[in-house]
Amino acid sequence: MSAETDIRIWLATDAGLHVVDPSGQAIAEYFGGREVTSVDANHGWVAAAVTESGVQRRRWSGDVWESLGLASSRIWAVAVGADGAVYAGLEPAALHRLGRGPAADFDLTAVPGHDFWHSPWGPANLSSIVVDGSRIVVGVEVGGVVVSHDAGATWSDRNDGLYEDVHHLITDGDRFHATTGMGFHTSKDEGLSWVWANEGVDRGYTQGLTRCGSRLVMASSSGPPPMWESGGPEAALLVAETSDDPLQWRVAVEGFGGNVERQALQSDADLVVAATRAGELLVSSDAAETFDLVRTDLPPVTSVALDRVEDDD
Repeated sequence: MSAETDIRIWLATDAGLHVVDPSGQAIAEYFGGREVTSVDANHGWVAAAVTESGVQRRRWSGDVWESLGLASSRIWAVAVGADGAVYAGLEPAALHRLGRGPAADFDLTAVPGHDFWHSPWGPANLSSIVVDGSRIVVGVEVGGVVVSHDAGATWSDRNDGLYEDVHHLITDGDRFHATTGMGFHTSKDEGLSWVWANEGVDRGYTQGLTRCGSRLVMASSSGPPPMWESGGPEAALLVAETSDDPLQWRVAVEGFGGNVERQALQSDADLVVAATRAGELLVSSDAAETFDLVRTDLPPVTSVALDRVEDDD
């Protein structure tokens, strides 16, 4: 008896939730061409934010989607906890937990500076969520990083040295990494202090971010969409070794047409997947040394998630 492991790529797009394999071959499509703003696959569950249908959840191995609520909310991000609960980040910036016991609406209003949270278009959004046991870490555009160590009962801001226009964040124990509208920032002490670390970054509007083994992989473009010139976002994927101090970034791949948004870059072992608003799917099987452009015909992609499905034969 042997076990074969297959990786599925879940793509939240402007026209449905698409599932493909690492070669770009279509596996399935859900939500009939409707806008899906975020997707996460973790702990045996998949969760998606579907415009006007709210948070949807199913088992990896299942075929029935369960509606968890928030149909009338503007959802920017979803994250699946170890117990299958789904955390949803909203605009205006708010955090909800759904799918395990009574729904929870976490109170962020006591966080210092909350009254000054905003975005370039008005209300702030909560667009990055990391759930690690009883620790929850969220990123707010524009508001910075907020941390709870007691499953959301209390919260504290972690913004010393951080540019508070946070796009995406990842954690590795006490190490936090964040992309922002003013480059990459990193912290060694759970965000109590941050360092701007952009040596080698030649375009400073940083967005997607993932860790692949000993490497950080980051998406960056020439600026926010209103500042793009006729050449478009001029996006690239950059790589840095976590052992470098300070970090030294280099371009891994560039020259593709679309923007890799904040949730549209993910990794699993040596596999790195990025998708763009131009419908491109870039895949690396060697830890971001090289990338193949495997699709160019997808709807605009906002978010990417990966899962592994093990089949016994």
